[in-house]
Amino acid sequence: MCQYLNLLLKCVLCALCCSSFVVALAPRGEAQEAKWIWSPEHPRGQAVRGDCYFRKTIQVSTIAEATVTITADDQYELYVNGRRVGQGSSIRQMEKYDITRLLGRGRNVIAVRATNVAQGPAALVARVFVKPQDADWLSFSSDETWRSALEVVPGWQSATYNDAHWKPVQVFGTLGETPPWDRREEVEQKEVSEHVRFRINSDFSVEEILTNEVTGSLIAMAFNEFGHVIASQEGGPLLLIFDSDKDGVVDKTRVYCDLVKNIQGILPLNGDVFVTGDGPTGSGVYRLIDNDRNGSLEMVQKVIGFTGTNGEHGAHSLLLGPDGLIYCLLGNHVQLDAPYAKSSPLKTYYEGDLAQPRYEDPGGHAAGIKAPGGTVIRMDVEGSQVELVAGGLRNAYDFAFHPNGNLYVHDSDMESDIGAVWYRPTSLYRITEGGEYGWRSGWAKWPTYYLDRLPTLLETGRGSPTGAVVYDHVMFPQRYHGCLFLADWSEGRILSVKLTEEGAQQEVFLQGQPLNVTDLAIAADGALYFCTGGRGTKGGLYRVRWRGDVPTAIKDLGTGISKAIKQPQLDSAWARQSIAMLKKELGASWNETVQGVAYSNENPAKYRIRALELMQLFGPTPKPELLLKLSDSSSEALRLRVAKLLALHPDSTTAMTRLKELVR
Repeated sequence: MCQYLNLLLKCVLCALCCSSFVVALAPRGEAQEAKWIWSPEHPRGQAVRGDCYFRKTIQVSTIAEATVTITADDQYELYVNGRRVGQGSSIRQMEKYDITRLLGRGRNVIAVRATNVAQGPAALVARVFVKPQDADWLSFSSDETWRSALEVVPGWQSATYNDAHWKPVQVFGTLGETPPWDRREEVEQKEVSEHVRFRINSDFSVEEILTNEVTGSLIAMAFNEFGHVIASQEGGPLLLIFDSDKDGVVDKTRVYCDLVKNIQGILPLNGDVFVTGDGPTGSGVYRLIDNDRNGSLEMVQKVIGFTGTNGEHGAHSLLLGPDGLIYCLLGNHVQLDAPYAKSSPLKTYYEGDLAQPRYEDPGGHAAGIKAPGGTVIRMDVEGSQVELVAGGLRNAYDFAFHPNGNLYVHDSDMESDIGAVWYRPTSLYRITEGGEYGWRSGWAKWPTYYLDRLPTLLETGRGSPTGAVVYDHVMFPQRYHGCLFLADWSEGRILSVKLTEEGAQQEVFLQGQPLNVTDLAIAADGALYFCTGGRGTKGGLYRVRWRGDVPTAIKDLGTGISKAIKQPQLDSAWARQSIAMLKKELGASWNETVQGVAYSNENPAKYRIRALELMQLFGPTPKPELLLKLSDSSSEALRLRVAKLLALHPDSTTAMTRLKELVR
């Protein structure tokens, strides 16, 4: 059980230090965002009707993955080494293409024919990313190094064609901030909710809180106990983004810790910060501590370590579970560097029985990676016991616990497998302890009809899943309460997923061009925050708010134990801090009142379940005697939560006997 109250004073001291520390901007990597380009022969906004041709020559040694994401005003045809890859005609939506198998070692050419259908503005923009084997992503996105021509001869799109006589393109501006393609000419850049970059229901607003010049490319974010944002820069340090003028909006940033790099998971807990990344002793989960209370995390403790290749398929998100344990999501290229505990729910796993030899990915991606592939693991805060919870995932970046007690994961696909019978779509899964979800390398993936593979909850379409969060607040309309918000980097969107008895239903909540969204979090005021960046693209911090009015009766949480029970967003550090302070105020009466809420049949099941959660996290820990009484409840949801808590008492014979009865 996590002892939040015992460390309350420590958290308060840290907050005081944060507010008075001298502000210093973090070093930023140079953004490699794509730029809008066109022929230098046409003045801006005065392109004639007709075609414009573009080429970009790239040199690569090895290729693990490669993608092109592209759009044009008005139409385009994309070629790679002379082969036609695709076409498009929607300026409001960038299309992504996997070109891994079209590239070869040495010289390669990306070529585009763009068509302007009427005299006026015309432009092309393309993100081109190539990942060599065992190296970071390289960007060859559209910029001043591309070349253009208005007239061509046959073979202009091939790698052997000589484009020395072609002219360098003219650059109009960076993707995401250039009018008229990203916003209207008369609209200021900061008014992002009013121009065409973002598309969202008019009842909501999107605000840019901090720009790339302030944040750099961001990978992960979380709110700490006091509403400050902790965020990781791509390849760089951990940042503290805080509210310097106390107006309720974060506005300043400084380096919080530079001892761990490549951080992809952040969990503020008890005044410390747990992260996944590359630290002083290699890849692992690290605990960062402000030991001298000066507002910086200068002490680093390694909790657990990993083997394998860290990076985009490495160690990802961290969560505090309702059982008080830390959950960690691992991509399929890393594994724990020690044996799992014997108490692990997933005890055995195997490759399967497909005919041999197995065909791996021709590009070598994930070749030789064996079961369990991507995994969910959990541990205590010391890392003394690590359990394997579930396996058979590919490369999920984030996960979220729902108030119903279930854990949900949004897993990625292998785009180059599209069209193959073994293609495994981007999917949402409900994680069951001991669950196997069937990812295997190459053609050996388990189809959904395998009896020993748990089913897909929802196929979400092509995309690159990143951040995930459950909306457990009251400041959005009722239909979003309990929704999963899922970030999609490549498609530039945030999905909302409503869970139903039949499964799940999705809709596009927010669409952007670009919207290179990397992570999501809910603030204390109920707003949805998201950050952007990744692969050298432009970063930033944004806020989504509902324009409507929430009735006072809904916003009023009450006082005392009622306020603790109704506290929104229990998965956040700021919510847990609020409850810790309430417990301190209630003093000795806390134990009796919180147990009373759980015990009374007159309370709604959701309040009784929340009371059990608070007891597990803040004490007193639910004893088998109480759980046995509650196991006879008429509420199925309450019995399910009781069953999960009974499983935490393996040494109690009566608890184990009743648990077996409940799960029959």
